[in-house]
Amino acid sequence: MHIFRDENGIRLVVSHQLGHYAVRFADYAPEQEFVNYELSRDRHGRYHLTIEKTNLTELDQPVFKKELVFGDLGDSLTPIKGVTLMLI
Repeated sequence: MHIFRDENGIRLVVSHQLGHYAVRFADYAPEQEFVNYELSRDRHGRYHLTIEKTNLTELDQPVFKKELVFGDLGDSLTPIKGVTLMLI
């Protein structure tokens, strides 16, 4: 997972590798940003992203407490304005 910030918000780019991950960003910051997540795939080929724990304020919304579903590689989701998730 990679995070990009700009004037439009944040983009989280998620690799299609399945499993549980703990990602840290901004080693230089006093409060290191992190995202713990799981990516799984169902029998229909859809990818399911579950954000287990994070300190990113943008992801502190009810929509991110539920599973997010990508149809296929290359898909992107914008569950709320200013946050885009992309699966590569």
